[in-house]
Amino acid sequence: KFVQYKMRINALSLLTAAGSTLLLTRYPASSFSAISPTPSKLTKDPPAPFKWPILGTLPDFLSRGGIDKFAEVHESMYREFGPVYGMSILGDDEIVVCDPVVFGSILRQEGKFPIGAAEGVSTFTDYYKENNLTMAMRGASNGPEWWEWRDSLNADMFAAWDTYMPAIAETCRKISDVAGYEVSENIAFVDFISRAAFDMFETVMYGSTSFTTNSKVASSEDIEFVKAAQSAFDITGALLSNPMEKVFEGDLYKKFVVNMDKTFSFARKRTKKYADLALMDQQQVQQPQRSRQSKQFFFADEVSADAGVDEESSKCPVQKIRNAIPTKFVNPSFIERLVHRGELNNEDISEIGAPLLMAGVDTTAYVMSWLYLNLASNPDVQTKLAEELHSVLKGADLTTVEQIQSLPYLRACIRESHRLTPATPIQPKKMRKDVDVVLPNGDIYHVEAGKRISLNLRAFPMDPQFVDNPTKYQPERFLPEAIEARKGTPSEIIDHPNFEDPFGRGKRRCLGGSVAKAEIMILAARLIQDWEISLVDPLDATRWTAKQKLMLKADPYPAMKLLRRKRNEISWS
Repeated sequence: KFVQYKMRINALSLLTAAGSTLLLTRYPASSFSAISPTPSKLTKDPPAPFKWPILGTLPDFLSRGGIDKFAEVHESMYREFGPVYGMSILGDDEIVVCDPVVFGSILRQEGKFPIGAAEGVSTFTDYYKENNLTMAMRGASNGPEWWEWRDSLNADMFAAWDTYMPAIAETCRKISDVAGYEVSENIAFVDFISRAAFDMFETVMYGSTSFTTNSKVASSEDIEFVKAAQSAFDITGALLSNPMEKVFEGDLYKKFVVNMDKTFSFARKRTKKYADLALMDQQQVQQPQRSRQSKQFFFADEVSADAGVDEESSKCPVQKIRNAIPTKFVNPSFIERLVHRGELNNEDISEIGAPLLMAGVDTTAYVMSWLYLNLASNPDVQTKLAEELHSVLKGADLTTVEQIQSLPYLRACIRESHRLTPATPIQPKKMRKDVDVVLPNGDIYHVEAGKRISLNLRAFPMDPQFVDNPTKYQPERFLPEAIEARKGTPSEIIDHPNFEDPFGRGKRRCLGGSVAKAEIMILAARLIQDWEISLVDPLDATRWTAKQKLMLKADPYPAMKLLRRKRNEISWS
């Protein structure tokens, strides 16, 4: 209904200016405005539905299911138009490509200051501007200020993701300890997973967590933050499809502002507290400021023999950091590292906290909700995963990169979940300059600067010519031997890095993407070793639909139950 409401409001206002008689004619997609041929090259227009004046291809979009069936829309567009097609919704033009190799060639033309996806989420950027949130705006911008912002955070988050694994694992063990009781007595599994995402990323940010997954110790303030962050993300999805809500400051937009106010107030206060404590600890030990030398290679050769560190311990990246930065936690927190680096003051650090916490909570929760739905709906797969985890970890936590590399089935389960049920059906990108999109068959599509180019994640990964039984959850297809067997065949396209995860590629890859992947693996390793996760009603495996909020989510999300895993029911090796 809200999509139809948007159509009526926008069409009415534009028709008043343009004249209602325009709607009596229509013209073909060959006039798609995002594509303008250049005289020097043989360019062409992408195939697309009929484009109406003002409305563009909106009627066709609605006929395919609209925003509520966003994934199905792009699947049907690929089936009808092929590996590249155009869309134009009320003047918002877009070209969608389905080949990840082609999309990769576009990313290589980004330049030094690429445009990020966050910049297109106007609900967030407008909120940042209206509240003078300078650091938040830098993170969502695309010029030198963004580069400086990213550069100040990259070494301690993006590059050093594996050094947080021991602390994340400790938190996951405590989450798993209460999982059975909480899911059976207090909270739906899908909400438990959202709280788990908060607990894990709070551990990364601050070194410890308030454990929102444990009802006996969680504060109402912490739980309210998780709910507010979720609500802000979900409302954003609705507002992007109904911008008139913001123009007229409707109830939906007011609710968004209330939830954003809650999340920013909470995150700034907590981040400032931990930043001030880190500064006090640093001053007490009179630790010198770190240089910028480790921007690319985190803490390489940081600790010398003069520091009293033996050769063996100096090889461990976590131990290196502990020796370099004062901390009382399992490993120095992200905030402690920023304070130690000395490039940002504590006020700036406190403002960074809210966008990072929000993204760290909700995006990870979306991905995990799909993973556990697939595992619960396929108990044989879950049992096989439990066998691998026990064989390798033998009840221990997942704490190192080496352990991750020795768990191919765990990695395959996560990869297959993303193929079958991605958190978003497309990966959007805007370019600062004109680009030519060149297909393998030689067709060229010229795209003007600022127009959106997207990769369809529901095309090749769901096409039977590339994937056998594409609607089946089958992690075996991503085991090393299966990947090796596909090399040199058309099917190897599904192994392309652009299809690997939902965190993007190129210079604007999600800052915390690698941390999020580690969190997903560590929690799954702990929960699946401890619990059998199943659907309360097995028929619920097919009763949900993928509904678009800011990302895709199963609706209604099936109820789940957790039973303590019985070792004697599995052929433990």
